[in-house]
Amino acid sequence: MQRCRGPWAACPEQEEPKCSIQEKIDFEIRMREGICKLLAVSTQKDQVLHAVKNLMVCNARVLAYKTELQKQKEEPVTYRTGGWCSDVQTKERAACRGKVAISDIRIPLMWKGSDHFSNKERSQRYAIFCLFKMGAEVFDTDMVIVDKAITDICFENVTIFDEAGPDFQVKFEVYSCCTDQSSTITNTPKKLAKKLKTSIGKGTGKKINSLLEEDNPESFSFTDPVILGAKYSLLAHTTLELESAEDNFRTHNLTVTGNEESSFWLPLYGSMCCRLVAQPFCMTKDVMSGFLNQQQMVGSLTNWRRLYCVLRGGKLFCYNTPEEIEAKVEPALTVSINKETRIRAVDKSTKKRINNFSVINPVDGEAVTQLFAADSREELRKWMEAFWQHFYDLSQWKHCCEEFMKIEIMSPRKPPLFLTKEATSVYHDMSIDSPVKHEGLTDIIQRKIEETDGEFLIGQQKESAPSRQTLLVIKDSLVGQNDLLITAGVWKKEDRWRGS
Repeated sequence: MQRCRGPWAACPEQEEPKCSIQEKIDFEIRMREGICKLLAVSTQKDQVLHAVKNLMVCNARVLAYKTELQKQKEEPVTYRTGGWCSDVQTKERAACRGKVAISDIRIPLMWKGSDHFSNKERSQRYAIFCLFKMGAEVFDTDMVIVDKAITDICFENVTIFDEAGPDFQVKFEVYSCCTDQSSTITNTPKKLAKKLKTSIGKGTGKKINSLLEEDNPESFSFTDPVILGAKYSLLAHTTLELESAEDNFRTHNLTVTGNEESSFWLPLYGSMCCRLVAQPFCMTKDVMSGFLNQQQMVGSLTNWRRLYCVLRGGKLFCYNTPEEIEAKVEPALTVSINKETRIRAVDKSTKKRINNFSVINPVDGEAVTQLFAADSREELRKWMEAFWQHFYDLSQWKHCCEEFMKIEIMSPRKPPLFLTKEATSVYHDMSIDSPVKHEGLTDIIQRKIEETDGEFLIGQQKESAPSRQTLLVIKDSLVGQNDLLITAGVWKKEDRWRGS
């Protein structure tokens, strides 16, 4: 794929995105047909909840793709979605694209004390999932089950939009379904057809039954919750923009829909916590690279050294050779390129160096100037255009260019601390160092006192030495507790076990 910046670069054809979107539409339609067939034979509640959720995601994506395809037909595309290719004829400048990532989503719940601490076995359960929408892209989270014992709805998914502009808007939607409504969903469509066959007449009933037996996905729609036996409703929503991006956890307001009378309703605080990260391509990819000559002053003498320069992330990195980049050698010179920087083309009368430009940065109240020279007038023009584009990118992405925000991809082997076990009430989870509760030293002593009616403390069991199996159990229980050992009622701190 060709990526370029500046009016000197040729743009690739614009027909490819349309074909790609149409292929995506066809794929989602095939997925939807398969899910409908699966629903016709589903017998488990969990199967139906997942299938209906996936069906909603497919329909949301088809709608988003069709909307984007219609936009492309109505409006001429002057900039490729990849971001770095501008039309030669246009004078308008477009900011670079970037990645936007959403992770570590937590939605607090506000149960009443009587609801949270009592009747947990009989409490209603809700299936919850989230949708993220931005342009033609739609992503979803895993489905989680929530009841009155849960104080926070947590999602471990990391959602990444690869082609976002600085004016991005991520629509965040939370959907809820009361699972108790899905208690009689075994082969729901076919059961419904049998009932209709006897209630509305044999002729009409046979037609409906034949459609379902043929597994025709168009015979019923996901919008009819009665047929599917499960209905997800919009519980809350919000919109995340560039101003919300931060390299840290942040709270965002939610617009809650429904009320206590709604079957899908949950007592939300009206806020959510997440980490929204934006990575402009100008911070992660090389905007421009090539050889430049940098002027050095040694006393009254002027010297020029040839450097390989890379413009990226608000810096001009200068190396002696391109190989130093792969070797991860520190650059010989680093020049800041930010909103305080001034770059000017220098046209001197000398015939040797007519492709010069100066980079001026304020340092401690004084202007520090670095003078560079390109190999040709064409190279100078490319560098100047790259600088102007970089300045524009920095101005559009704002604070996201001041400091690099890292997108943390979760390792499947190391889930978050609060997700290493089933989420429960914070009141019943007092371990803050580890999600796995080991039997503490005091617990072991207390248990031994209860088993021996207090004789353990006064040494009445000296004649019956503890078995090797008992010692191993105690030793394993004490792992991570500074090797404090118990031998014949005496506490010892040793590097290894010494038993009688």
